[in-house]
Amino acid sequence: GSYTTSLFQEGVSRIAQKVVEEAGETAIAAAINDTENLPGEMADLLYHTLVLLAATGVQPEAVYEKLRERRK
Repeated sequence: GSYTTSLFQEGVSRIAQKVVEEAGETAIAAAINDTENLPGEMADLLYHTLVLLAATGVQPEAVYEKLRERRK
């Protein structure tokens, strides 16, 4: 099966762990100005964040709405 399928099978807790892991890797890449690896780390973070939203039944639009509310 695919990596995404395996994440869904492992459940929300595992997906949440991956988000934390990828957030750390992204933050480290940014902190040390690793501009070569930062885009890939950020892509991993965004991917796992979207998987987490899907696994919890939250639509990305709900996140966008919160962002719009904060601009007011």
